[in-house]
Amino acid sequence: MEIKRIAILTLSVGAGHRRASQAIHQALHDGADNVEARTIEVLDLAEPWFFRLYVSSYWLMVRRASWAWRKLFEWRQRNRLRKTAPEWFFRRGCRAALARLQDFRPQLVIVTEIGAAELAALGRREGWFDAPILAAQTDFYAEPHWIKDEIDVYCAGSEEAKRRLITWGVSANRIVNCGVPVESAFSISFDRPELRRALGLHPNRPVVLVVGDGMDSASLDAVIRSLEMCRQPAQVLVVPGPHRASRLETLRRQLALDLRVFGWSDSMPELMGAADLLITNPGGVTASEALAAGLPMVLTSPIPGREERHLEFLVERGVALAASRPEEIPLLVSRLLDDPQRLEEISRREREMARPDAAYAVAQVARALLEKDTFIDLLAAPLPFSGDSAYLM
Repeated sequence: MEIKRIAILTLSVGAGHRRASQAIHQALHDGADNVEARTIEVLDLAEPWFFRLYVSSYWLMVRRASWAWRKLFEWRQRNRLRKTAPEWFFRRGCRAALARLQDFRPQLVIVTEIGAAELAALGRREGWFDAPILAAQTDFYAEPHWIKDEIDVYCAGSEEAKRRLITWGVSANRIVNCGVPVESAFSISFDRPELRRALGLHPNRPVVLVVGDGMDSASLDAVIRSLEMCRQPAQVLVVPGPHRASRLETLRRQLALDLRVFGWSDSMPELMGAADLLITNPGGVTASEALAAGLPMVLTSPIPGREERHLEFLVERGVALAASRPEEIPLLVSRLLDDPQRLEEISRREREMARPDAAYAVAQVARALLEKDTFIDLLAAPLPFSGDSAYLM
């Protein structure tokens, strides 16, 4: 039996890219003995100067000069720029990642982030590997940087993302609307009281989950402090993102709030299953996890540009509410917790919109692409998906 080698190339500017890659990795291996999938995290191999200039500078601008980042984002959109950095920047800064791809000799490369897509396109063009490239998007909103001649098939994060790719010149025949890849565990229907007991929570008191991976520390602190003003005695679970849990333990001792702090872990499906409400910034992966879990969202502190588009996308569809300032959060949360029918209606809309099998849809497209010589051969025949899949469109 021939083993098919698939490289998943990601560049985790945010934690969502890594989680989406993990979900695809798991989906590729489930029920497939002839697949060897390997995730390559570019930032683990990149030169230190590349990380400082490509990632740290991004977060610095987003957090210290958000108005400037917004203007830059809009300018890139208007001019349909297809590069986030010059080719030499990726060639010199990510040479070790290209060498890792070369050593692995993949028969397919899946990319889950724009910078990773640029690097993969460069690597294929310059002969580091010779394999099709599949772009699996992790956002509801596409950007022109995704457009690369070397990308064979796009797995779009939403119908809106697919429409934009077509507007920018990608053939509709090369785009499959799979949704944003998330772990299928987020769609499990938990016994909420039992789950709360297992997590050491009171089974009948409301639970508010705060996920702050994309928020700066000041914004996250302001969100948590605002929950002191809620009318209900809520249990507040906080997942602050990497390296910030210990700092929040100090804040916990200052507040008259039933606050539990969790480091980022594989227990996110359980935390979402135990919660009545999620407060977060509108990252594509976290929002898609909440949709799969049917967990109503209050969205705040969007990163300028893409996340602002996500916020509009989700609010317009009635699956989230927006808080433009932390001071608005207590009233929004109190009203929602006082209205179980509204929470149930939002949850119903979320489950209708959710794509919990998106990672498996991506894996399905990947396997089909592996069996063909080119994407043209793939498109000549219908994708071989089972009758129960509602995710390939």
